[in-house]
Amino acid sequence: MNRNNHHHQKRKKEKEIEEQEQQVNDGDDEIEEESITTEISVVSNKEALSAFLQNKPKEFIDFLVDNNIPQDSYDINLDDLPRFIRLNNRLILEDGHHQDGHHDTKQQTVKQIEQELKTPLKELAWLPNFYQLKSTVGISSSPSYKKGIMYGMDASSGAAILALDPQPGDNVLDICCAPGTKFCMIADLIKGQGSVTGVDISPSRLGSCKTVIKKYKIPKARLFQCDATTFNIKAPSSLDPLPHLSDTNVKKRLKKKQKNDKEQDKENVNGEGEEEEEKELENTTTTTNIEKKRKSKKNTKKIKYDLPDLYFSTDYFMRYSNSLYYDRVIVDAECSLDASIRHLIQYSKIGRNFIPSELTELTNLQKKLLQTGFNLLKEGGVLVYSTCSFCKAENEDVVTWLLENNPNSQLEPCFGDTDRDTESDGDGQSNQNITVVPFSRGYIKHTYRFYPKNGTSGMFIARIVKMKSTTTTTN
Repeated sequence: MNRNNHHHQKRKKEKEIEEQEQQVNDGDDEIEEESITTEISVVSNKEALSAFLQNKPKEFIDFLVDNNIPQDSYDINLDDLPRFIRLNNRLILEDGHHQDGHHDTKQQTVKQIEQELKTPLKELAWLPNFYQLKSTVGISSSPSYKKGIMYGMDASSGAAILALDPQPGDNVLDICCAPGTKFCMIADLIKGQGSVTGVDISPSRLGSCKTVIKKYKIPKARLFQCDATTFNIKAPSSLDPLPHLSDTNVKKRLKKKQKNDKEQDKENVNGEGEEEEEKELENTTTTTNIEKKRKSKKNTKKIKYDLPDLYFSTDYFMRYSNSLYYDRVIVDAECSLDASIRHLIQYSKIGRNFIPSELTELTNLQKKLLQTGFNLLKEGGVLVYSTCSFCKAENEDVVTWLLENNPNSQLEPCFGDTDRDTESDGDGQSNQNITVVPFSRGYIKHTYRFYPKNGTSGMFIARIVKMKSTTTTTN
């Protein structure tokens, strides 16, 4: 009876997590902490927002002028908002076998997804593995989605990772990582080599991120729940020695566990092996059956060598390793969300006049997050700062603050930036059929904005490099 009850509770929890993840991936890649607005309200808000954007009242014009935003930036048919999916190449290779043993090609996978969704997919030439589909199509019920072959992610979010350009072997830090789609894309690009560390203050959002890690079988990943402005954990290294442990028997077992880590990676990267790992480690510190049965709280249990605020880890050595500066850091900072069309439809807010104290509080937070990321970046490393806002105070001004306070910081061009100007490219329509990235230049050089008019959700992106020290003297 107890076993049946446990199974029922476990299945109920799994269903709740699945429903939550569908909310993550079935829109762009945001989770709103407020309750979901009813469909009638959304339709009403869409009509109100459409009228607002067409009429362009004075407060909206002022908002555009004050933030150096072209007046046609939000010109888009709200009934046909672009929607995107990204293919998970790792799982296509793992799961895409025909009966004759051959792998599915990407083209075959795309055809299969088109059949499942009953809609054509349009490939984005400038963003590998991204496809556009009709905005009204749901993906959560398709087999490919359930198997982790694809996930919903807006192209502008993909552009932020394109700017970051993580490479195999990189240790990457994702500040404000939830709900996890950027985290997932980073893991794909480093190809299981290196590591991905995520930080977020919200336990519920981190729960969604953990679900993404398990579903999409992300290797070499760990999560921390804490205030990211004070985060100071460096990147992990598998060469780090075990922490000092007074119990000799425990130390021997942990050393044996470390030795076998590489062999067990393929079994543990999807999170399924962690329960057994946790069970084994628990047995080294307790002999009671009560402790052994508390599996549902395994993510909150602390092993004596765990790093502070550790929430989840796929690999054993990453629980305690803290020795390297990160090769890449992305700070997708909390912001006013005025660039997100879907957010504006849901809450019908745009061109807001912030109370000075509120704006100052927000930009101070953004500066602290950005400085934290820069502090943990290695010399020669790359940091990307992004927001879903077009407010100059939240974007260019924050970046300028970092540059002024860190002489070893420097903006870098990305997206193959040349002297072209997307504002003069023609009628402002999306140019996704060619390899040119559909960005517009920001208020300062080497900052980038993705406007809704160009076929993506709104986004600000800046790529910053940490220059090497010049303290050495020359003869």
